Amino acid sequence: MSKKARTVRTNSRRLRERIEAWEEQHRVELGSGRKPRFVTPSGFELRPAYTPAELDELGWEDLTDLGLPGEYPYTRGRDAAGYRNRFWHWEFYAGFGSAEAANRRYRFLLEQGATGGVSIALDLPTQIGLDSDHPLAKGEAGRVGVALTSLADVERLFTGIDIKQAGHVFTTANAIGPIFLAWIIALCEKRGIDPGTFTLQIQNDPVKEYVARGTQIFPIRPAVKLAADAISYCARHYPNWLPISVSGSHMKQAGGSCLQEAAFTINNAIAYVEAVRSQGLHVDQFGPGIEIHFCTDMEFFEEVAKHRATRKVWAQLMRERWGATNPLAIRGRLHSATSGLPLTAQQPKNNIIRLTLQVLAQVLGGIQGGRTASYDEALAIPTEEAVTLAVRTNQIIAHETGIADVVDPLGGSYYVEWLTKKMEDGIWEYIGKIDGMGGALAAVENGFYAGELAEGAYRQQRALESGETVIVGVNKYRTDEEPDVPIFRHDPETERRQIAWLEELRRTRDARAVERALGRLKQVTVAGENVLPATLEAVKAYATVGEICDVWRSVLGEFTDHPARI
Repeated sequence: MSKKARTVRTNSRRLRERIEAWEEQHRVELGSGRKPRFVTPSGFELRPAYTPAELDELGWEDLTDLGLPGEYPYTRGRDAAGYRNRFWHWEFYAGFGSAEAANRRYRFLLEQGATGGVSIALDLPTQIGLDSDHPLAKGEAGRVGVALTSLADVERLFTGIDIKQAGHVFTTANAIGPIFLAWIIALCEKRGIDPGTFTLQIQNDPVKEYVARGTQIFPIRPAVKLAADAISYCARHYPNWLPISVSGSHMKQAGGSCLQEAAFTINNAIAYVEAVRSQGLHVDQFGPGIEIHFCTDMEFFEEVAKHRATRKVWAQLMRERWGATNPLAIRGRLHSATSGLPLTAQQPKNNIIRLTLQVLAQVLGGIQGGRTASYDEALAIPTEEAVTLAVRTNQIIAHETGIADVVDPLGGSYYVEWLTKKMEDGIWEYIGKIDGMGGALAAVENGFYAGELAEGAYRQQRALESGETVIVGVNKYRTDEEPDVPIFRHDPETERRQIAWLEELRRTRDARAVERALGRLKQVTVAGENVLPATLEAVKAYATVGEICDVWRSVLGEFTDHPARI
């Protein structure tokens, strides 16, 4: 053993002896805590204080586990300069009513200084591939998002918006990812827009729908194939776009812990990578287009550690499992939304503080883009006043706190590094377990995900009811005052107008061109080819989202529920 190694071991032993003496000296004080146990939501039991000794116990090493910003394994951030060159994207998810109504909100957000471009919330019928006049869509058109049934609606949605200046277009579009991709390609072609001048980002992640959200349409394996088609097509034709944002946020809000959110999301991303690789592409080609999407809750330091650990695990998977050499693929991309779960209808202005802390955790975790909710979202769609405050929250943190002036300012904190390593080890444990099941799709089909999330939701509810978890204004510090905030009101005429536009579209479009395009789409789907070229042809003919999805339903089948794990 070298002299240096002997010195390190001696110092570590002395530190452990010092800690044990400190614990004995303060035994009564340390044993009289306000809680019987201090445990994070991910199950990590916490000590009163952290030192290098706790890192030594985990085998943590500075060079291999931490490194420097912009260098492998990217624990400290994907970019060497962090936010010193440019801030994270300030994104605000919005959409309601008709394309015209949503368009007004997008233009308002851009005027207020939002830098995340246009972030489109779709209504429920659109998300599940139904036209606004479908019997199952009655009462839902435009209610929880904007109603988009065809390219004509998309054209109205972007009226007066310079996409190049906005810089970024995002939507969920999970089960209908290829359709939304085709809509934007067609819009670019019609308006002469260079696709290289902005970024299109589609969540395009159907896997989590089956366990946490519920807007799935097709059986899971054909749904993943459609998502992979969109990724492959973008890699070949639009490499600057982000054709998938693998999302853990919905699983987190369905009962998952920080650890489970990170682990399940990465396992789902593995499934998409394998699906695209089966189409003949190397990860160096499509890896840069993959984004990991989380939500940020109230467990502040766990949230910071989650982002740091995810970057490291993803970099290792890319380089060691799939042989990536492209730095853009290896270093990954993280996006995080503030969580709606902690937002309360009681004392809703408390949500302003909650959201500020969530944004702060995202920034300290080193995200590339963040989506900030508004304080009134527990009551209704945000008002302009509330969403303006959400914009200002990001601007104040960015410009007034100095937090963005140093890269990874919490790096080197004994506690944060310990949490990051625990999170990393836990993620790898889940990867091994889910790999052993046959991967994420098998974990969905056998009910593993659903069971884990259900157990988590049960624990969370029990902790809330018992008072172990405190939510200010809900189970502690309650008042009888009614919320005194303005509420957004849905326009009841939206659905009638939307159906009228849809009927007019069907009367005026070239019906034979639609029929030919849908016939071609069916042929391609049956043959197992990439559906994007045929989907684009159908979209340009003004086929509706319902008509396109009906073709896929007829070939791929429809989803039937998976058994719950017992």
